[in-house]
Amino acid sequence: MSKVDVALGDLLAKVLPTDVKVTIRHISSTPSTTTALFAPSPGEEPEPTYCENHFLSASVIPGEKGDGAEIIVFGIEVLVYTTAHLTTIFVSKADSTGHLHLLKAGPKSSILRRVTNTFLSFLVQTHQRPGVRLVVSLFARSQNQYLFPGSIENAEKHVLDDRGLIKWWCRALDPILREYEPESASQEQDKKHEESARSSATAYLIVPGCDKFETRGFFPSSARSDDKDKPRWLNAYPLRQLCSKPDAPPRSLVPRFPDDPKTRFLIDLDDELPAPADDETSSGHWRSVKSLDQFWEMMSFRQECSAGRLVGFLWLVINPPGVVNSNPMLSTTGLLGVKDITATVKDAAKAETVLPTSDATARSDQMQVSVISEKSKEDASIPQTSDQTKPQQANDGSAFHWPQAARGHAVLDEEDYKKAINFLLEQDFYNEEVSFASTKAFNDKVAALADELWIGQHVVGKNAYEETTVSSQLSEVPATMLLVRKRKKDEGAASDQAPSGFTESAAAQDSGVNVLQGSLIRKKKKT
Repeated sequence: MSKVDVALGDLLAKVLPTDVKVTIRHISSTPSTTTALFAPSPGEEPEPTYCENHFLSASVIPGEKGDGAEIIVFGIEVLVYTTAHLTTIFVSKADSTGHLHLLKAGPKSSILRRVTNTFLSFLVQTHQRPGVRLVVSLFARSQNQYLFPGSIENAEKHVLDDRGLIKWWCRALDPILREYEPESASQEQDKKHEESARSSATAYLIVPGCDKFETRGFFPSSARSDDKDKPRWLNAYPLRQLCSKPDAPPRSLVPRFPDDPKTRFLIDLDDELPAPADDETSSGHWRSVKSLDQFWEMMSFRQECSAGRLVGFLWLVINPPGVVNSNPMLSTTGLLGVKDITATVKDAAKAETVLPTSDATARSDQMQVSVISEKSKEDASIPQTSDQTKPQQANDGSAFHWPQAARGHAVLDEEDYKKAINFLLEQDFYNEEVSFASTKAFNDKVAALADELWIGQHVVGKNAYEETTVSSQLSEVPATMLLVRKRKKDEGAASDQAPSGFTESAAAQDSGVNVLQGSLIRKKKKT
């Protein structure tokens, strides 16, 4: 077991309630070249981009099961994209089976959210590079099931509605945001900024169809106490933080992730591109949508974001020391080609199969720390400038980055990784009996692909303050969901028009009086 496995397990043990036992399996794929996230501007080549896949499953062993059989309760898939100037951690899928009730501990929503938060925080920490901005990106769209077929038939599985899911993800990412300093100066782009001595972070949220006041209702409660001059949550798109050329055509300013609503819209709009003449280059502009603001406005009319449905697009931008959110990206296209890096991937994969002894690994880690320390000393001796609007250069100009610390319990090539995920999608989780069998089949499949007898790690929670610190806050998710379901059953389509954070009881509906939810009443008392 590598050091990273122990580190991830230790992080989870610190946040899980005391004596809560879960088994985690973290598998990943080797980085491979992929299509650039951003369409190139006219006349430019696509930026070299690498992608690695990560999947984490969490399972429990019910106390009444004497044979030690496991049952999966949660899974999350994350894609990590790296370029020379940006690292993007994209949450592809997250789903639960509804069998967490077999674990005799609570609150259940707290456990799932803390596993999610800890895993993403772990990936963020292990994938940070000096001088390279990192962004966590996801879209929150409520579905019956993503990873576990048949799980919606389980009566114990609770599916949040659109608004509840967006709020859930905002609360899940907020602790990661709070690990970093706020921006060191105003968010205005035309002003100079004081350099931040430590890493800083800002979160961004866009919900097509909601204005800025409605969007603020999705922010976590901690946002209310933030300094107004240094807000941690913004209703905006981080254009200058993600794009090297903010004045490029709109089609080059939005990333294209797999199975993403905005990606499908981008593909549809690309049909409007005029065909270039033989001796000319296409302008790269669509005929209908002329600006990025208009793109987000039109997103609210897409089928996936309309008809009473909401989709939240969320970004958490983390800046390394010396970089603030106003710093535009530096285009590094062409600094290091794909062919120059391909050999590095093969060499790293070979090195993985012939790892030295633990002593040699320790010496390697010490050498790396020493190099970083020397680099820090050199940086400290360089006079700092007050003009922080200059672009920040990546440390080595390489798009390839594959940290040893984040590779998980098993590293598979891309083909075997897809086999494992596709095998999971072929299983069934509609009741406990078949879920036990599907869990065993998936675990055995992953172990066989990794050429191991067993992979994973047992984690025992050590957080004795779980009940007193977070239970009252985290229990709001299922409570809100149950109230919404009741309103939908009694009121039909009218429930979709209810303001966010409010619900109506039957008596209140007859009298025409709106009643606050119990969760909001508790928050009001705290302030």
